[in-house]
Order: sequence, then structure tokens, then C-alpha cells
Amino acid sequence: MPVEASNTLRVISAHACSFFSPGDALQKILFADLDDTLFHSYRKHHPGPGWLVAATLRDGSAFSYTSPRQRAAFELWQSVLTIIPVTARNHDSFRRVTLAFHAEAILDYGAVVLDSDGAPDPDWLARSASLAREHDATLQSWFDKLCQHCEEQEAGLRVRWIDDFGVRLYLVAKSTVGNVDAVSALAQTCRAARDAGQLPADVTIHCNANNLAILPRWLDKRHAVEYVQRRYTLDGEPPLSFGMGDSLVDLPFLAACDYQIVPTHSQIGQAIDRIER
Repeated sequence: MPVEASNTLRVISAHACSFFSPGDALQKILFADLDDTLFHSYRKHHPGPGWLVAATLRDGSAFSYTSPRQRAAFELWQSVLTIIPVTARNHDSFRRVTLAFHAEAILDYGAVVLDSDGAPDPDWLARSASLAREHDATLQSWFDKLCQHCEEQEAGLRVRWIDDFGVRLYLVAKSTVGNVDAVSALAQTCRAARDAGQLPADVTIHCNANNLAILPRWLDKRHAVEYVQRRYTLDGEPPLSFGMGDSLVDLPFLAACDYQIVPTHSQIGQAIDRIER
């Protein structure tokens, strides 16, 4: 299948909601995931003619790209909607995204909300820091066990903490050689250990390709999306919200929006295809 075909988008549902009164006063927002939604890493889709760099590594080398179709969609949405990114990326990684955003940004699976000037919302950050401290011991148990397991397996897996603004937030495990099967196997091991009571259960285990995230249950993009939605509520009327994401972990924040948009051939798209069959 041509690479370009993978960038087709489908609207999968409209949230039951009251009718909004017409007029320019109604705020209109697209809450959009970034990786595998607005752009792709070169590992998943090798760039073709007309593809442009969308994000870089710390050394400045290109890592992710947008196709012409993705850019056309982004420009269309940006012309009529306020686009607010909702990403797992921390601040350092988000700053290496080349797409231009002009409003808030939601980072770290919802732990950080940046204001339009790029500064973190202090109240939201304080909330996240407090919750992170309460769950730090849980994640440390997971970190120690994962490191031990990966060392014993010798499968080329690396486990690390993701922190932002001085707060330890969640864990990520990846294959250093892009071995997605090894990452998937590790996710299954984690779920089995959690379900058997061998490790603390109050975490979400999210696996998508070469990325395994261990998230404390309080960490959810939906909470941050709802927080930003309240900012845009005028005279008691919430904004008209569109949510766009590719991963199963995005479903809660998509459900907080009036409409849900999903890239075809994404993790969510594949799940829909299985249901349809």
C-alpha cells in the first residue's frame, strides 16, 4: 500500500451534545496528537518526494516528517480552528517540532499545559507535581523491575524516566534497534506481572510499535484537555472541540471532544477495522 494512503483520515464519531448557537463567538478547537497523527518518524514511513522535516533529534538530525497530504490537512485545519497539540512529548522534545502552534500545548500525556507564551501553567504544574510525588514509589518499583528484566533478556531494550520541569512523570521502554516484537513481548510481561499482583496495579500500560509507556493512573490527556476546554468556555458555552489521535491511549481525550478524527491504519484505525470485520 502506498505510504500516502496511510494518511487518510476518518471521523469515527460525533459526541452527543447540545446544539451550539451560530456566530463567531463560538470557540472552535482541534486537540491534536502529534506523532503518528500529524507526522511520522522515518522508521515508520520513509519520506518520499515533497516530505518535509517535522521534528528533529537533539543533535539536529531529522527524525520525523510530514507528507504533502498531512501538511495540506494541517493548513486547512489551522485556517479555521485553534490547534492545540496533545502529546506524550516533554518540553525538550516538543521544542524540536517544526510545526507552528499559536495557542496552548498539552505535553507529557497531560501533565504539563503550556500557555500561549510557552510558559507552563503554574497551577496545573503544581497539581501534576503533587500527584507525581504520591505515585513516585510505584513507578520506581516498575523501573527497577523493568531494568532487571531487560538486562536479563539482553534484547536491546532501554528503560528511562521521562521528567519535565523537575518532575518525574512516567517510564518509557524502547528497543535501541527498533525491535517492535521485543517491545510488544515486554508489554505482555508487564501486564502479566501487574495482573498477578507482582507489581503495583495502579498504572496504565500503553504499547504502540517501538514505544512502551508505564503511566500512573492519574496521568491522562483527557484531564488536561478538559482543563483547557474550560478556559475557552464563554458565557457557559463550551468550545466546539475536535479531537484527533492515533493510539488507544488517546481514546479518553477524544471522548471529551464533540468529534473524533483518527488516521487510517493507526492503532485505533486497526482496532476499528477488526471490529468491522
